[in-house]
Amino acid sequence: MTSVGVNSISHNGVRKSKGRTLSVLPDLSTLSNAIAEFAHGLNWRDVVLLSEEDFSPVLSLSAYNIQVLPMRLPSRIESPTDEELRQILIPLRESQRSKIILHSMKKDVIDSVIRAAKNLHLLYHSLDWLVTYPDFADIVSGRSTLLPGRLFGLQLVRPSAVPKTLIGNFSSSMTRLDLAVAFDAVGISRNAMSTHAACDKSDHDRTFTAQMLKGVLHKYEKPYEGALGTYFWEDKYPHRRTNYTLDILLYKGNATKIAEVYFEDGEHNLTILQMPTDDPKEDAVFGNQDIVHIVTRLEDPFVMCRDGKYVGFSVDLLNAIAKNLQFVYELYEVADNSYGERTNGQWNGMVKQLQSGNASLAIGAFAVTSEREEVISFSYAILSTMTSLLLKKSEPQWNFFQFLWPFSVGLWLMIVAFFFVVGITMFLMSKYDQTQRASVQRFDLKESMWYSLNVLLQGGTEYSPQTTCTRTIVAFYWFCILVINAAYTANLAAFLTLRQIDNRLKDVGGLARQTTVKYGVLKSSDVMTFFNRTREDPYERMWTFMKLNEDEVILSNSSQVIEKVAAGNYIFLADGIVNEYYAVTHCGIESIEQNFGGKQFGIGLPKGAPYRDSINKAILELKENGLLDNLRKKWWKPRQDCEDDGEDTEKDIKGTAELSITNMFGVFIVLGTSVVLAICAELGKRIFKHSRKKKKQKEGDLGISNKASSEQAVPII
Repeated sequence: MTSVGVNSISHNGVRKSKGRTLSVLPDLSTLSNAIAEFAHGLNWRDVVLLSEEDFSPVLSLSAYNIQVLPMRLPSRIESPTDEELRQILIPLRESQRSKIILHSMKKDVIDSVIRAAKNLHLLYHSLDWLVTYPDFADIVSGRSTLLPGRLFGLQLVRPSAVPKTLIGNFSSSMTRLDLAVAFDAVGISRNAMSTHAACDKSDHDRTFTAQMLKGVLHKYEKPYEGALGTYFWEDKYPHRRTNYTLDILLYKGNATKIAEVYFEDGEHNLTILQMPTDDPKEDAVFGNQDIVHIVTRLEDPFVMCRDGKYVGFSVDLLNAIAKNLQFVYELYEVADNSYGERTNGQWNGMVKQLQSGNASLAIGAFAVTSEREEVISFSYAILSTMTSLLLKKSEPQWNFFQFLWPFSVGLWLMIVAFFFVVGITMFLMSKYDQTQRASVQRFDLKESMWYSLNVLLQGGTEYSPQTTCTRTIVAFYWFCILVINAAYTANLAAFLTLRQIDNRLKDVGGLARQTTVKYGVLKSSDVMTFFNRTREDPYERMWTFMKLNEDEVILSNSSQVIEKVAAGNYIFLADGIVNEYYAVTHCGIESIEQNFGGKQFGIGLPKGAPYRDSINKAILELKENGLLDNLRKKWWKPRQDCEDDGEDTEKDIKGTAELSITNMFGVFIVLGTSVVLAICAELGKRIFKHSRKKKKQKEGDLGISNKASSEQAVPII
């Protein structure tokens, strides 16, 4: 403690070597009792005491049944970014203790700790701090940005009592508390020497004793009023001040007096002028004027950079949360392009940024894992997904005569030959059948072939065989046609079913069993980490294959992914939600979800971040009002210019593909061809008949004219 120094003098004039002091500032025990009294008055039951070396308040706090966790500050703190200081405050944040006492008499230490705590979000409206520095108003004044949260502090200095000229001359090298102490020490000494005549001049040294100084301050009705209040010292403990007041201030944008402690003869009395209450304005999570630093990593469609601006699903979600919680943020990319992995016990990527306090939040395709949960926190799940395969869609095969494929060419020729044989046989048997000569319905060649065709096509005809032989032939012909039609129908159904079977590699088991088709992952992705660390088959075997072909299959950006998958002979493994975006925004590729690698995506926060509940509440509100669903539809919207999107959607809904016009187009070609041929034949027939008729008519006219000429040439006798 700063004190006024005096020398005690003996009655015989011999100087004693031992000096005596009078305390200007409150002594440690008195200050500790005041701290404990105030903590008890605010109903604090569990506190953290941050101090460099003085832990005297611990006993006073324990006397009020207040649990205390003492934490020693570094002996030398150079700046708020001091790594040793951050390593102390980060566990404090993770412990989620809400009552903190910062005990120090050094302004630079107090200032560095408060600024470091602000950067680590340990100044929050749900956390209370008590600063024991005796000039709290000097700590919180003159700041360019407001300090969030509630800060309590002790105020002993009366700034108005310190001459402004003194402050102007020494403020650059001394704190206001130092100036106040020096000013009062000089003032007390001058006041005592000028008003007391008991001075010892035997040794040519004007000295006075502590008892004399104490007597002066008790003797006069008007005590000395200094920058640190009224000065009296106790009779029982001459070095300890008494009869003075210590103010307690609350900072919420400005410092306001809420309580005072009056000290008198070793006793203290706490008077709370107004109990601190939560201010509705403190709902702003990070403070109205704070810029929240948020780390991210580029990955479609979560975070993308377009025209120098960040866009994407996570950016839109962050904008909605920022609007809800009223904060301004600044987004920056992680330097090592990693979400966070532990290497040799140290974390990198976005996890490290959250751990160190450089970032308040982390957004993107940030997967929640048990390992990360040990060192950071996550919000409620925003999206869920499984690992999927991104591969090229099967090429459509155009063949208009698929209806002919159930039978081979030889079988079709055999059926045609069978048709001619039956028709000609019926014609020959009918021609030499005596019973058919008198019948109106005779099986000539045309009718015989027509009857054979009708039976083959299961049609009807007016003619029917009459004899036993022809009926026997027709009966067996019907039986054969029945078998042929049944076989054709069954084979056609089986063929169309097989046409719907996709023979591509669509599961990890199939990928692991072959080496022809290459497959891979994105570098530094969570899926790559999964394959790298798992020891289960077939994932370990697949990772070995990928490592052997690392230069070809482990890709570094999304443009490579689309290029290689669209080219064929490459399958990309990633989170289903990412592959789904690639599939709906690029024609010719599709995502097939697998039954492994399930995960959830969330927003990353520092461990013990006090604003986690506020972030979770905002996410729940966005889910309830449908914003998350709308964002999902916005960023995973299928392209409209892909020709096969409608067919794929229809197949997914019905579970199987229906026949399209391409499957049966050959039938219509045959029908159209037959119609055209029939029309052409009819036209040819009519043209032929018409030309023949004209020819006959012309020949007839020519014959009549020749006849007439010959008659005129014959002479009449």
